[in-house]
Amino acid sequence: MPLTDKQVRNARFNPDGAGNRLSDSGRMYLQIDKSGSKYWRMNYRFAGKDKTLALGVYPDVSLAAARKKRDGVREKLAAGIDPGEAKRLEKRAMRVAAANSFEVVAHGWMNERKTYVEIGQYEKTLARFKSDVFPWLGRRPIAEIDAPEILPVLKRIDGRGARFTAHRVRSEISRIFRYAIKEGYCKSDPARDLLDAIPPTQTTHFSAITEPMKVGEMLRAFDGFSGTFSVLCALKLAPMLFVRPGELRQAKWSQFDLDKRPISNSEWLVWRVKYGRQPGEANT
Repeated sequence: MPLTDKQVRNARFNPDGAGNRLSDSGRMYLQIDKSGSKYWRMNYRFAGKDKTLALGVYPDVSLAAARKKRDGVREKLAAGIDPGEAKRLEKRAMRVAAANSFEVVAHGWMNERKTYVEIGQYEKTLARFKSDVFPWLGRRPIAEIDAPEILPVLKRIDGRGARFTAHRVRSEISRIFRYAIKEGYCKSDPARDLLDAIPPTQTTHFSAITEPMKVGEMLRAFDGFSGTFSVLCALKLAPMLFVRPGELRQAKWSQFDLDKRPISNSEWLVWRVKYGRQPGEANT
């Protein structure tokens, strides 16, 4: 007789060995282990050999769910398919898909790139993908991702007003696919087809301050700056040196010789910071 939910729920392991295998219909049965665990099993015959297939563990797999799996097995047998071999191939495909997921491949590209970019750049890229890409594409097999699947990711970023970031992410996704092509994980780069999918960014240019009154307002704002000491120093040096922010930020104390020339001689300081030498000195 077929099993009932009550029989399955109340079944207990018998140390004597009797009653530890409860048969249902269609050669499916419930195997009770001495630990108390209950396993669904099914016997079947394929190519002249008797085989057993695991259908799950009770109560994670209910009686009704186990019977549904049993029916699926019988359909495969009717189609001439070995259900045990089919299950093995499905598990293998899942493992391969997990190993070739977009997130795994993306980490491979980032780790390769980490060897020749600044650590800060690597960390920013990783943070962008953790926030904006991996939640939607991370678990997908990279070979199965197409352009229509990537586009909503970019539109979601653009929709919050981060258009420049959307373009950057598209470019980085494209580079990940090119890395995947090199490593043999996929054959094409769908992000390449989305080059113009997001409208271009609008660049705003800020004109230089040339009116004396506004220059004074800027200098007074520098005096009132309440941030870090290093930034305050940079703000006070910038109007005297007239160098680019990056040049000032990377300047070294060895480039400053305040005893040789007075601080008021800004031309000398500009040359020392920008070129590492004073006017008239040979470029070594």
